[in-house]
Amino acid sequence: MTRIVVISRRHDKLARLIMENSYAAVAANSFDVDLEVGDVLCWLPQANDPVDDAVQQLAALVDRSLFPPRKIVMLSIAGTADDANEDQLKHWYGRHAMQAVWTHQYAIKMIDELELPYVVVRALPLGDGMPNVKIVDEGQPLAGESVNEEQLAQVLQTALTTSKFDNQSIGVMPSK
Repeated sequence: MTRIVVISRRHDKLARLIMENSYAAVAANSFDVDLEVGDVLCWLPQANDPVDDAVQQLAALVDRSLFPPRKIVMLSIAGTADDANEDQLKHWYGRHAMQAVWTHQYAIKMIDELELPYVVVRALPLGDGMPNVKIVDEGQPLAGESVNEEQLAQVLQTALTTSKFDNQSIGVMPSK
């Protein structure tokens, strides 16, 4: 049985939706956790979280753990994979959008350097988006205003429980 360890300080219901659909899941608000054999780590930072600092805590967790995570799934903002322009990013994330993109890019690079299986899920801001989502590869443009929370939780659940997106960065946007 795979246990999903959800790291989140979010105030929406994304972490709860993932945990409700998981047979075994635990939640924490920091990387100060003890990993068990076969754990999958799900990191759900918000757009303007200091992910460049937090990824150092993630690396320290991996270094000190007897059992490293089987996989790391990170929620990221759009813009980290040549998928949005600066105007779109400022519209979605505010005037400090580019700073947020750079910190997320750094965190993603650090996760890649851990040499563990990973999935980066790049998503538009959460909202009352269309009830269906479209998944796109790196470099494919993202469009829309927001992504539906329940649909994003389903994409994250797929990333956590299957190998479908392993070692990829996928974009999630509303489908038309």
